[in-house]
Amino acid sequence: MRAFRRSSMLFMLVLAACGGDQSTPASKQGGAPRAMQGAPVRQGDAPAFITFSGNASQYTVVANASGFAVTDIVTGQSTQVAAGSRLRFADSAIALDIQGNAALVYRIYQAAFNRKPDLPGLGFWIAQMDNGVAQRDVAANFITSEEFALRYGANPTNLDYVTKLYNNILQRAPEKAGLDYWLDVLNRGATNRVDVLGYFSESEENKGLVAPAIANGIEYLPWGSSLPSKPVADYVAQYNGSLSGGDTGNLTIIVNSSGVVQAGGHINGPNVDVGGSAQLAASGRFEMDYGGNGQALTLKGSINAATGVATGTWANAAAKTSGVFVASKPVPQQPKLFPQVQAIITQRCVGCHSAHTTFPGYNTAQAGISFDTEAQIRAQAALIKSEAVDTQRMPFGNATGMTQAERNTLAAWFAAGTPQ
Repeated sequence: MRAFRRSSMLFMLVLAACGGDQSTPASKQGGAPRAMQGAPVRQGDAPAFITFSGNASQYTVVANASGFAVTDIVTGQSTQVAAGSRLRFADSAIALDIQGNAALVYRIYQAAFNRKPDLPGLGFWIAQMDNGVAQRDVAANFITSEEFALRYGANPTNLDYVTKLYNNILQRAPEKAGLDYWLDVLNRGATNRVDVLGYFSESEENKGLVAPAIANGIEYLPWGSSLPSKPVADYVAQYNGSLSGGDTGNLTIIVNSSGVVQAGGHINGPNVDVGGSAQLAASGRFEMDYGGNGQALTLKGSINAATGVATGTWANAAAKTSGVFVASKPVPQQPKLFPQVQAIITQRCVGCHSAHTTFPGYNTAQAGISFDTEAQIRAQAALIKSEAVDTQRMPFGNATGMTQAERNTLAAWFAAGTPQ
């Protein structure tokens, strides 16, 4: 058996302050020592971040032969990145070194505490290992934590300790040969509990158990950062969108002033309506049961307060289908500009420029130019801009009293490209 590399670094860490309670579902045939070997991965500087503007929930990350494809589910744009990359999003980060430090931390974290690592703690320990701390030193800190004592007992016997390693990490009872082996080496002092935890964490059996959870990257919070924290008012709105992937359908998400997220919609496959609710976190994240009419889905995602877009994933465990969702605030309808422009032209210019002039002293349209119809106004748009907006020479002597606010409205119409 190969022992873990021991770091010569001395560091004092307060576990509670950095999410120190971390675990990784581990594995390994508990029998032969050969099966429990786990070679440490060489440490080194962390790779530079590849940055993306949206929340992590706005992207899918999928492993492929060339590394990973990162796809924006809002725009459909896909970016190919190399294996081992680190991705930075608006709210969190994803590590793609699933054979490197991030994976080592994830596994030892889950092995020690039999739970998914928390994002801040995971980020802290990834940073430590990126800076040269060995996985064994991480394990030694975990073993002294209160959470570990609650999980394994304050002073367990070697039998209790090894049995719980099998239960918590490999999710099974120990086989006799493996149990006898580990009890023997512990009772003889040939190894210690820290190293045994590490062996289980890095066993092939545990790597296989953890692999599906990290195959497409490991989400974490870089050390020194935090999730966004916004007041509920920043999210209050209705978001309309759709589901795609293994099934399709429509989706409406409503966030009320209490921060309750209510979702409802229709799934096309089974042709049923579904719904659910959850409490929105200050980070804009939410996770809910979403179902009804015999369907049971989960929705997990976030709302980006800056863009007004809700994104995430959905899964239907029973139907073995999954996919993504995108919902956004309705774009406010801008008032049409042309009716305002036509009203101004009619009031200030048509008196002189019309087939039926009304301005005293004028019997025909001046210079042969009429503004009676939309087509006539649009045909003379360049002239109107030059005379009424740029030089402000017209109306002549401003006899009809065109205001600056009206000229500004005309200018806005031209700036917008003379829309409807």
